[in-house]
Formats: sequence, structure tokens, C-alpha cells
Amino acid sequence: MVKLIVEAIPPIYLCCDALIMASDVASASRFQNDRRRREHLAWRRVVRSELGRNVLIEYNEVGAPVVDTPNTHISVAHGGERVAVAFADEPVGVDVESLDRNYDRVKSRYMSPAEEALSEMEEWPAVVWTAKEAVYKLYGQREVDLTEDIRITAFDAERMQLNASVRERADIVVEAQIIENSVVVSVATYK
Repeated sequence: MVKLIVEAIPPIYLCCDALIMASDVASASRFQNDRRRREHLAWRRVVRSELGRNVLIEYNEVGAPVVDTPNTHISVAHGGERVAVAFADEPVGVDVESLDRNYDRVKSRYMSPAEEALSEMEEWPAVVWTAKEAVYKLYGQREVDLTEDIRITAFDAERMQLNASVRERADIVVEAQIIENSVVVSVATYK
């Protein structure tokens, strides 16, 4: 079971926010860009709100965040002005992207003709990109080609549910939704 929290990224963080730890501020300070600092603080605030202020947040060997809470996996994403955090008792992947991006310009780099033919919805290129990013995070390994290694094999438009495969794993169920001007995708189970 995946718990998904999607929030707007605040334009500024107050120094007295009770959920932001000194370690979060120190971690965010490595970013030169204010937007990246705000994104970083936003997802950490969501994690602390859900798991407790003193949860230890570290990174695994591929750079994904992990927490010290038993039987809890997280995945984080930020795109546009939103942050998404997925919590699950098994490995999980999440992504959020703004619909304002021009996905058509680069879709040949991540979408096969067979995948393109699965839907005619205007947001389809954004949904495919976001789904593949979430599957990549679930898979948890580097050196994955979004066109060759991760494939979208089916799409149920009514349920906004995709089936995907990554290398030797097939039948990954991907849940998608459109929230205002963003696509949010989460994935946690191999069927």
C-alpha cells in the first residue's frame, strides 16, 4: 500500500518551522539555487511530518533517500511547484512533473512508437515520462535506458493505470493522476 502526499512548494521557509531540522537546512545549503533549496526542504518537511521530526534521512548507494523507520520505504520527487513523497512498506517510486514542459520535443528519447500509440490524450507524453521516472526510482539501479530498458506495455485511461516492465521484471502497475497542472505517478508493486 502506497501513501502519497503531494504538496505545493512554499515560496519561502520560515526559520521557525518546527519540522525543519538544522540538518535539513545544512543539507539544503549545498544547493546554490534557491528553488532547489526550497524543493529539498519541502520533501524533508513532508517526511518529518509523516514519520516524526527526528527521523534520520540518509541516502543509499544510488543517491535515493532512505529513512531509519523499520519497514518504511520512501521516494521523493519535485517538479514545477510541487513536491511528491511516497511512503510504502516495500520499495516505491514516485515522480511529479509540470504539464508546462514541452515533452513532444524530446519524446523520441524516452518513448517508443508502440508506447506513443497507447493513448491519444494530450498529456500522454508527460504521463509516459513521469511513469518511466517513477519506475526507474523503484528499480533502484543506475545505467537504465528509458527507451530500451523501461517499457510501458498497457494503459487503462479510465483508471489512469499503466503497466510497465523494466529489464527482467514485467507487469509493474503504475498509478497516475493529474493534479491541476502536474502529472503525479507512483509505483510500488511488481505483480
